[in-house]
Amino acid sequence: MAETMKVLLKKVPVLWIVLGFTAFLYLINFSVNDIWTENESFYAESVREMAEQGNYLEINYNYQPRFNKPPLTYWLIAASTRVLGMNEFAIRLPIVLLAFGTALLVWAMARMLYGEKTALLAFAMQAISIQFIAGKQYASPEIPLAFFFTLTLYFFLKGHLSSKSRYYQFAALALGLTVLTKGYPYIIVIGGIILLYLLIESSFRWPIFFKKLKELKPISFMAIVAIVGLSWIGLMYLQYGNDFLTVLNRETMERALTRESNGLRELFFYPEVILWSFFPYSPLFVFASFHYLFTIREKKDIAFAFSWFIVMLIIFTAAKGKIPTYFIQAHPALALLSAHFITRYTPAGKVSAILWNALFLLPAAAGIILSTAIIVIFKLPFYYHLITASSLLLIIIPWLPQKNGEDKGAWRADLRYLMPFIGTFSALLIFSAAVLPELEEHRPIDGIGNVINREQHIPKTIPLYLEGGLIHNLPFYAERRVIDEAIPGEVLQQKTPVLALFLSRDVPASARSSVIWKGAIYRRRTSESRLLLFIQSHLKAKEGDMSGFTDYSLIYKK
Repeated sequence: MAETMKVLLKKVPVLWIVLGFTAFLYLINFSVNDIWTENESFYAESVREMAEQGNYLEINYNYQPRFNKPPLTYWLIAASTRVLGMNEFAIRLPIVLLAFGTALLVWAMARMLYGEKTALLAFAMQAISIQFIAGKQYASPEIPLAFFFTLTLYFFLKGHLSSKSRYYQFAALALGLTVLTKGYPYIIVIGGIILLYLLIESSFRWPIFFKKLKELKPISFMAIVAIVGLSWIGLMYLQYGNDFLTVLNRETMERALTRESNGLRELFFYPEVILWSFFPYSPLFVFASFHYLFTIREKKDIAFAFSWFIVMLIIFTAAKGKIPTYFIQAHPALALLSAHFITRYTPAGKVSAILWNALFLLPAAAGIILSTAIIVIFKLPFYYHLITASSLLLIIIPWLPQKNGEDKGAWRADLRYLMPFIGTFSALLIFSAAVLPELEEHRPIDGIGNVINREQHIPKTIPLYLEGGLIHNLPFYAERRVIDEAIPGEVLQQKTPVLALFLSRDVPASARSSVIWKGAIYRRRTSESRLLLFIQSHLKAKEGDMSGFTDYSLIYKK
């Protein structure tokens, strides 16, 4: 089998293999789970209400205005659902495609700057980084932002290297779309990256810098950005006035400048985030950073990626509001810096060689161990071990003794660089293929929606009363307004038809004949960062311990 692998890797370009496996990993079961996280629920339900009302300019969630974010992510999802229907596949498809597109843009930039070998590795780093690949699973603005952010800098770099002004215009258009995805502060972020890069390229000589800046045609550049990116803000101001500006200010300037500071700890917030969010290549990024810092004299070859990384690090560290997802847009810079270093570094001495090899082997081994742990913990069929075994074989191949006269070939080096990718791929593939579908056993909200809309055909004009805080995906599946914090005794006194989801223990005997659904609902916070808590509750529930869930009853009183 090892010989077959060697022949395959020699004959088929490694890039196409990596692209194919990455595309498969991104697509497998991406739509199998219900709309679940709070953020995804906001986007899915807002798009459903857009389609229901036929108004794609105004954004509402649970039939209340929601100005928190600009509309481009909503529009992308709306376009997909218009073609493919209002379902999880259509809602998430644009996000998955933009995630893959972001990785391809990183490949294209690395190819322009450093060549094919570095481009392959940069693609793999971007595509497999834990936080980025987790984000592609949810309909939220982080991945669209990463795509348009990266697209802006891709066109800028292409224009800078080719001296063709039309690419600067494309960059301005892409920056406008970036603003239309997450807000005008990204003009400052991307502008800072471009300015620092031009300064470094000019060796901090101002006449040369201003000449390069003039080539960008900054006035027309900013005009395009404003027309594309700020048009929606103007429309919403005309519609809602100061109410809109209040929300806009809270979501931008107040979030960045007015939150309470944690002192020196904030300086290390994003460096700590990088360690896990850019895994499995974060150890190599740390190693590369120290090497660049202390040994590299000429840094112009990394000026672009360095400017990207350092501007984001400074701006987001200075900002008061800190969330790990804010730094996803820096991952392309991390990939470019790391891949450039890895494909050019040669260890000097035995100790350096041991450390260097460990930086590839340990993340790869972690992936294999995690793969095995997933199979054991979830009691998956034995054949899933074949995925782990195949990945382990690919990791071992570069270290096998060579036959006399055998050509080493570039494929051995490529495979060694890809070891962390392979190990992590193994764990993610098993999790996506086997675990994600299993988790739906304890996510019943879509079933509640099915009972309401397709079994009982309850008119959508009847709201759904909910005891306790809002379950954020409930408006999407119930296809109606949800009124939370409802008190059962007061609601059940109404003479009009009542649709309500109450704690089973609070349903009076007189209403039990009106129960149309009963089940257990997970009520802990359902953000991406809490997935492990949900998995823990799910595994306990499989053993009969339902302590992580709350019993609810759905009542329809005509």
